[in-house]
Amino acid sequence: MKSERARHHASLVIAVASTALFATGCFGLNAAAGAADAEEREAQKAQQEKKEAPPIPAPGKVHDEALAKQLVDKMTSKGTITDAKVIFSDDEWRIERNENSGVVTGRVTNATVIYKKKDGKCTQDPSSVLRQQFVGNDFVGPGEWALMMTDKYEISCEKGGL
Repeated sequence: MKSERARHHASLVIAVASTALFATGCFGLNAAAGAADAEEREAQKAQQEKKEAPPIPAPGKVHDEALAKQLVDKMTSKGTITDAKVIFSDDEWRIERNENSGVVTGRVTNATVIYKKKDGKCTQDPSSVLRQQFVGNDFVGPGEWALMMTDKYEISCEKGGL
């Protein structure tokens, strides 16, 4: 009886030890895989940062220097941005309407914004959207900015014309 108990006890000890070694090994593999994933994410992030900025677009038909100046003045008034340039690249505004009544509520256009910060670095943001609300008989300017979820690019200030 004792030998059976001893064998059972020995089997149990071996099973627990094997499980512990297996679990530790798996944990080690998972930790190594996690570290490899983190390194891969860092490499992808560095590659994105090195991505070349898209070409600066030509002004579209909706480009309006007076409206662009209002927006530049608004951006530089806080002092963190020292210079800026706004380029409206669309050829026509997209009209927004109330989905129930069809009444015009506003208009939207795409823009590329290039700006220079106090540190002297310039950034190109090709994903800006300007929305102007329609009130009474006119669209209210300068409007509200909405930023899309795309990358911003560091560019040379000369390339951006700043």
